[in-house]
Amino acid sequence: MDGILVPLIIIPAFFICIAYITRVISDNRIRRELVNNQATEEIIEKLFLANRVEAIGSNLKWGIVLVALGLALALIQMTGLDGDEPLTYGLIFLFSGVGLLIYYAIKMRYGDSSET
Repeated sequence: MDGILVPLIIIPAFFICIAYITRVISDNRIRRELVNNQATEEIIEKLFLANRVEAIGSNLKWGIVLVALGLALALIQMTGLDGDEPLTYGLIFLFSGVGLLIYYAIKMRYGDSSET
């Protein structure tokens, strides 16, 4: 099992790293061009700061979902369930759904109903 798991993790991680490095380089080139062309502060704020505000909601959502999935996996390990049992999949789906519902409740409570 370990021989199969390593390529399944390393290959996607490699491509994700390449995509992230490409994005960082392109963002820096855009910033440099904006500074060289003396772009207004308003344009720079619209392009770069607005994305960071939207990313906070997305980060919150995925953080809650991944913590819920981690709790599900810990519960599965503690109860000694096997990967072939339906209860294992049910717990994973249940905890991830509860994580999404918690995220929705947090967004509704603070009055920000924008989709992320």
